[in-house]
Amino acid sequence: MLAMADWAQQGLFDSSWCGNVVPRDSFYGLLAEQGERIVRDEDFADCYAEGRGRPSIPPSTLAKILLLAYRCGLSDRQAMEAVRFDLRWKVALGLPLDHEGFHATSLVKFRARLLLHGKERVVFERSLELASELGLISGQVEQILDSTPMLGAAAVQDTVTLVRSAVRKLLDAVKAADSRAARELRRALRFDYARPRLRPEGDWQDRAARLELLAEVARDAARVLRAVEADELLAGPAIAEAATVLREIIGQEFEVADDDVPRVRAGRRARQIVSAHDPEMRHGRQSSARRFTGYKLHAAAAGEAPILTAIALSAGNEHDGQQAGALIDQQLEQRRPRRVIGDTAYGNVEAREQLEARSISVLAPVHSSSAKDGTIAKEEFVIDLARETVTCPRGKRAPIYKSRPPRPNATPRPSRPKASGDRVARFARTDCEPCPLRPRCAPGGRREIRISRREDLRQAALQALSDPAERDHLTPTRPRIERLLGLVVYRYRGRKSRYLGKRKSTLQALWTAVLVNLHPIGAALEAQAA
Repeated sequence: MLAMADWAQQGLFDSSWCGNVVPRDSFYGLLAEQGERIVRDEDFADCYAEGRGRPSIPPSTLAKILLLAYRCGLSDRQAMEAVRFDLRWKVALGLPLDHEGFHATSLVKFRARLLLHGKERVVFERSLELASELGLISGQVEQILDSTPMLGAAAVQDTVTLVRSAVRKLLDAVKAADSRAARELRRALRFDYARPRLRPEGDWQDRAARLELLAEVARDAARVLRAVEADELLAGPAIAEAATVLREIIGQEFEVADDDVPRVRAGRRARQIVSAHDPEMRHGRQSSARRFTGYKLHAAAAGEAPILTAIALSAGNEHDGQQAGALIDQQLEQRRPRRVIGDTAYGNVEAREQLEARSISVLAPVHSSSAKDGTIAKEEFVIDLARETVTCPRGKRAPIYKSRPPRPNATPRPSRPKASGDRVARFARTDCEPCPLRPRCAPGGRREIRISRREDLRQAALQALSDPAERDHLTPTRPRIERLLGLVVYRYRGRKSRYLGKRKSTLQALWTAVLVNLHPIGAALEAQAA
């Protein structure tokens, strides 16, 4: 049953008597004085039964404890110790000085309620409403997009540990549904899975013995899948999910030859699932030299104020531009921007097409098409889409091949349009061979210019970037979001996820973003009170 916080609490041991000890302009003073405007019990009413059970801890109190825990980088147990012993926390929460605090599992259950009822965005959306009320952001403002890596909480596992951990998770799911079936299933397996990180006994130094042990590990995992499918135990969602993960892991780690012997896939390969404990995280690249494993935290920020307006999480191997549409869709219609600013990752055709479908323009650099050997870039050619021609820097012109339906038994030609819709303009050898720019433009003898399916978007972007006023606006505006992401990553320890799974990691990112938004909100509230 939902219990409401008593904001008018006054007593001999009430912490409000010590309010002068905690600075009013601190985060603790902000929660103490403006807590009811930041989090409200009514926002979490759907998470609790009405009129049944014992009164709960007021959800606004738990929400503020969670914010304080993220701000101070404390675990659940450490946060509850701070509730009991730290005077600043008691003032911020409005608790009496002799309050003994709560059990650490209260935060675990509170997060579970938020995820179960889809309320993980409530406090973040409330911060945006408060920012709108204070005039920090207004409708149809310009926004900035960017992303930063978020390291996963699970360790990257090798092949043996990965398969054995996935088998253990499936066995645990079966045990939760039918303990007797789980015991029979364990007896049918060759290896013991009580300690999946412990390798099976054998000579792992000898190559032939190691390959045989790996094959037996794969066979044991296949036995589990066959047994679960034969007994029709996949009806439960937990069992079906664990079986799907195990099946994907077996497929990515092993291949079966004609002799039906599973062998580890040879050569370098892109592993999708790298941990059975968090199968959603992926290997990703922050740059050509810096790699990470986990997720990408995507954010949108208002151009007129240091306010994060949208937060999304994706697998670490996804391209930044793929989440541009998702960042817009999660915002209310009246707060969606007319234009977004980003780096080169949001300047490709795919991201621009997503935003064009939402009637949003993009100001972002266009990735140069010049080759690494220093050949003349595509941007130096004049592309006339109306006349379907391309003109080179020396004034030579070539037509753009139009799309044609493939003819039966026709030999494909490289100058024909690709299946993706790309077209090509190929200059004649008689134009390229006598040209003095040939060594830098067409070392192979003739130059080809690829025309993308939405070349009109690319040309419009180049035209916008040719305006000095737009370039002068882009250069100082785009880095503003990097400071906000720096607060998330470094001050509030958002670089690494605390939890396993994408949804829990998203919850952490959202509540950490609230802390960033409360900086300008607190300053505006202080100015309003003055």
